[in-house]
Order: sequence, then C-alpha cells, then structure tokens
Amino acid sequence: MENTRFKRAVAAGLAGAMALSCASCMLFGPDKKEIVEAADTFASAILKKNPDKILKLTNEKDLGAFPDLFEEDNYSEDELKFFDAVGDTISYEIDEESVEVDKDEASVDVLFTMVDYEEALKDGDYADIDEVLDAIEDCDDMEEFTVTFEFEKDDDEWLLTNFKDKGFGKIFFYYTYELNLTPPISDLLDYTDCWSSDYGLFSDVCFLEDISEYESMLSFDVYYEGSLYVADQIPTMTSSGNLIYCDYTDPDYADLPEGEYEIVLKCNGVEITSMTTTVEEYDDTYDDVDPDPTGASSEGVEYNPYYVAEGELGEYVVAVDWWGDNGDYTYSYTYGIEYDIYFTSDLTWDQAKEITYSVYYVDGNEQVLLAENVPVMGNRTNADSGIPNEDGYIYIYLGYPTDEVWTGDAYLEEGTYYIEVYNPDGSYLMSDYCYIEES
Repeated sequence: MENTRFKRAVAAGLAGAMALSCASCMLFGPDKKEIVEAADTFASAILKKNPDKILKLTNEKDLGAFPDLFEEDNYSEDELKFFDAVGDTISYEIDEESVEVDKDEASVDVLFTMVDYEEALKDGDYADIDEVLDAIEDCDDMEEFTVTFEFEKDDDEWLLTNFKDKGFGKIFFYYTYELNLTPPISDLLDYTDCWSSDYGLFSDVCFLEDISEYESMLSFDVYYEGSLYVADQIPTMTSSGNLIYCDYTDPDYADLPEGEYEIVLKCNGVEITSMTTTVEEYDDTYDDVDPDPTGASSEGVEYNPYYVAEGELGEYVVAVDWWGDNGDYTYSYTYGIEYDIYFTSDLTWDQAKEITYSVYYVDGNEQVLLAENVPVMGNRTNADSGIPNEDGYIYIYLGYPTDEVWTGDAYLEEGTYYIEVYNPDGSYLMSDYCYIEES
C-alpha cells in the first residue's frame, strides 16, 4: 500500500514537471527565441554604428541620410571624441517577456541605457574636450528608454520593419548635441584699449598669441548706463590673429547718447574681458571759421588746423583734425592714423570723392613714400553725402594704412608722418603732419 502511494506521488510529480515544461514551450517557443536573437543582432549592429549591416537586417532599400551620421569628415576631432565617449556608455536589454509573434510578424521591446550627457555637462564651461570626457565619465545619471523592434519574416530571416520610427533616432540623438568649448583665451590676454567719439565706440583687444582658431566663437555686447544697448556684435580680427577690434558705430553715424558704455567681449557666450568708455558732448561748432582759401583764420575751431588749402576745392575747407590723436597731433601708439577734412555744405560728395592723397614717412630730410594717390576712404558725416551735418558742414576721412579696416599686424613706426592731399584735377590741395611716439 505504501509502495502504491509512492508511485502515485512520483507520477504526480512527473506530470507536474511535464506541465511546466509544456507551459514554458508555449511562453517561449522556437519562434520567440528567433525574435530575441534577431533583436540582439540588430541592437548590436546599432551600437557598432554599422550602417551596412543595419541595412541588411531591415526591409529598407536604403537608409537615406542615416549613414552620413557616421561620416567622420563631418565632425571635428573633439566632436568625434565626444561621440565615442557617449556611445561607450550605451547598453541594451531585451525584454523577453514582451515578445509577440503572429505568424510572419513579431515585435519585442528593447531597453536602452546611456549616460545623461546633458545632465553631465549642464553646469560647466569647458575649456577643452578632456574636461568634457572627464565629466561624462564621472556622471552617475543614466537615461533609459524603450524602443520596440518590429520584425517581418522574409524566407527564413526576421527583418526589422520600423527602423524609421522616432525611437531609433533617440539612440543617436547625441550626435546633434552642440559641443561648445570655451577656451581659456582670457589667459592669453595682453592688453585692451577703448575710446569713443560722438558717433562710435572703438576698442582694441590684443592677445599674446594667435587666437584665429576661435574667431567664429567671438562676439561682443554693448551696454549703455548698465543696460544692454546692442548684442552679439561680430568683432574684426586682424590677419595676425592676435588683435581684434570691437567697434560699434551708429549705422547712420548719428550721435550716440551721452554717458558711460561698456563693451563686453565673449567667447561662446562667456565673458572674456570688458572695457568702458564715456561718450561726451562734442563741441562741433565752427562759428568763428572764415572759410578763406588761405586757411588763415581758424580761431574758435575745436580742430585747430595748420594748413593752407589751395586749388579748386581750397575755398570749401574750414578745418582739419588728426582723429584719435592726443589732441596735439601726436599718437602714443597706433595701428593707423586718420586725417579728417571739414568742408562747407556747398561741397558735394561727387566733388569730395575725387580727392586723392599720398602718405610719407619723414626720415630726417628724406620723405619715404608709403602710399600714393589713394582715393578718399569715406565720408563719415553721411554715407549718401551732399547732406551736411547739423552744424552745416560735411567731412571726409583719409587714413593710413589704406585698408578700410587696418590690418593691425604691428604698430606704426615711431616718427613723423606727412600727408599730402590733391584736388580732383591732381593739383595740390593741402598737407599736414602728425607724430607717433612710443607708448
């Protein structure tokens, strides 16, 4: 009797084991194993960034622009290092219980895990890629998201059918991240200089070495009395790469409001340095000017000229000025010199623009020609000209070097400079001197 009970117990146990085995086969049969294997193969190809293999595992004829995502020529060396660092954190887990098979169609959920790179980089201004890579490596914040893989059986192979779904794009969304590195160029700063006129703000920022590789990252803002006046202006970099000009002028050369201005130079939006200058009321009156062709009378003129104007346009000249000097025809140091000539409103731009000039360096008793028969550089009073300023005068400016934007490769040599100006017919109009001294 006891032996019979034992046999019944064994039989019952075997029956239960067989039932569990059959249930397992129903839950995870041969087709479902194939789906898990297909999902594993496809997820592995994604992590290896292998477009050719990915294409073979889908029912797509082509992947459009997707392969271009991995073209290294499209990225900088720093960006490629960033992509590798983030890509190395990506892992996946196939949710086997989510497998569904319906004849020749199937699906399965795949859980992807990767570093939350935006969280890792949100707090810092990174000077180089090594700092970025360290931040990613030290980050414990991970991001998880699930992507459903859908398959269709083609002969004996399961091919992915939904590769263009948004979920797959999320895996490689880090390729769109804008990697902004702020190099420590403030450590390379040599000096700054800032000054103003009634119509403009001018500043030089000089660095100890060439920073031209960062040119596209530079911009500057202008503040007036503590409030933003204009934003994201583009500075001008000289060919040497170590000097930039942060200049702002009113588009119509109208007077700027009087008061204190601050120019803030930025690299990728981060402040590098700032400079201040004050715009004051300028005395632009010429009440006592006698526009005599000889230029003999100049009392009461802020710009105290020592010139004799001759020829066809001589009668129109009322004053001259070495712009940006120390007020006494000297410059402490400069990359360029500018000579302004003021005329009565009877002179038109059509006449004035035909003026030419030459510049000489005076070496003892010898004059060394620097620039010959140069056209007028411009008319700061009004670009359309023929329209006088509020005091009834117009003026032109002549400069050296003769580029409209001075190259700024080096300071001009110390010494005396002589400018000779010619009427439209080539005859002598006037001349003047200035002196550049060492700073």
